[in-house]
Amino acid sequence: MNKKYFSKLAIALLAHAATSPLFAADLLDVWKSAQSKDPSYIASRYEQMAGEKRRDQADSMFRPNIFVSATAGYMTSNSSTTGAQFYSSSMVGGPFNGSVFNTSVNGGTLTRHAVSAIQPVYNKERSAQKSQLKTSSDLSDLVWQQAQHHLMLLVSERYFDVLKAEETLRLAKKQELAISQMYSEIKKRQQLGDAAQTDLQEAAQKMDATQVGIINAEMDFKVKKMALEDLMAGSGQVKHLKESIGLSSLNLDSLEQYVSKMKNQNIGLKIAALSQDIAKAEADKYELTASPKIDVVAQTSRDHLRGSGDFGSGAGNTVTNHMVGVQLMVPLYTGGYRSAKYEEAIQNLQKAKANYDQASLDTEKALRAIWLALNSSKERISAMTRAKETSQARLRATANGHKVGSRNTLELLGAEIDAIASEHALFMEETNYLLNRLRLAAMVSELGEVDLTLVNAYLK
Repeated sequence: MNKKYFSKLAIALLAHAATSPLFAADLLDVWKSAQSKDPSYIASRYEQMAGEKRRDQADSMFRPNIFVSATAGYMTSNSSTTGAQFYSSSMVGGPFNGSVFNTSVNGGTLTRHAVSAIQPVYNKERSAQKSQLKTSSDLSDLVWQQAQHHLMLLVSERYFDVLKAEETLRLAKKQELAISQMYSEIKKRQQLGDAAQTDLQEAAQKMDATQVGIINAEMDFKVKKMALEDLMAGSGQVKHLKESIGLSSLNLDSLEQYVSKMKNQNIGLKIAALSQDIAKAEADKYELTASPKIDVVAQTSRDHLRGSGDFGSGAGNTVTNHMVGVQLMVPLYTGGYRSAKYEEAIQNLQKAKANYDQASLDTEKALRAIWLALNSSKERISAMTRAKETSQARLRATANGHKVGSRNTLELLGAEIDAIASEHALFMEETNYLLNRLRLAAMVSELGEVDLTLVNAYLK
């Protein structure tokens, strides 16, 4: 079977799952669905397609421009020529010097049409505009790539937010059950005179606090679930994290290597650098050397004026021109506009440079924090795993002691709560580890579906 068949089969399976009311969606399912659901992602795609047209605009900047114009209206024209020479082949005695020619058309009808062509030869302002358009097109491509990374992270963060909220709710209910059982036991013992009233009150206080926690956890879970479903094609269940995620696959390069990758590959920094280029081109448009413009121009035109004038009826005047030449334009005074625009562009360029420096510092700071968190993940998760095992062992020992009377009910309750807390802390650390793997890949602009697939493997 070919790839096209498998692709159609995958789409069909995804569509079936999306329409099913209770399907278990993994990260890749949500990612594929989110591409057609997230408005910001869709908007960036349209921006990228618009940016492609700016590249076409840049290519047109030094191509010839051809114009056709036509005019019709009323016109009054008076002309007087003196000192002219008049000559006709039928004249006897040769040319007649000192002739006067007067023409006049008052309120006559005018028709005018012309075809003009302009080919820019030297125009630094157009060169700067061309550079801006190409850079803007490159910028839209980068924004599109950045939007893909942002959506991948958004999908992952919302997905794991649901897992965290669901686990928090599960453990809160587990804790409530344990406290409720302890409360019932203490109440019975208190009625028999074997437990103090303060023990009963303390257990009741813990139960009330746990019930408040459950209410908050339920509300948080619903909010996180709705946020995830905004990216999904319908509602559905999420998969769960495996019991042991394993850290043997985590291989980190040195921090210096990641910093070097970040400086060369990070999309946000590339966008900031292109913003500098656009600001530099804007300044180039208004500097002094950009003011002269040289064009090759060509024009053919015809004016026809007909009407009655001071020297008789039926007067007419037809003028036909053909011209090819070179045109130089140098602005001598613009009221201070060009100099003000140049100064403004220079300040914006300095601002763009400062923005780049700040973005570089912020990105490197974030990368170092994520790298350090990942680098210590093995030790932290191993320590939390041992803490979970120790707390469970303590719970079993306390439960045995409670049976024989060497441990009281509140001590058993404390061991139960501590065991649940260690289980919750380990789960949070494991989910943060998986998210940080994706975040680090995004910082060096290497995040892709392969990374989502790797994280997806930890779900069941």
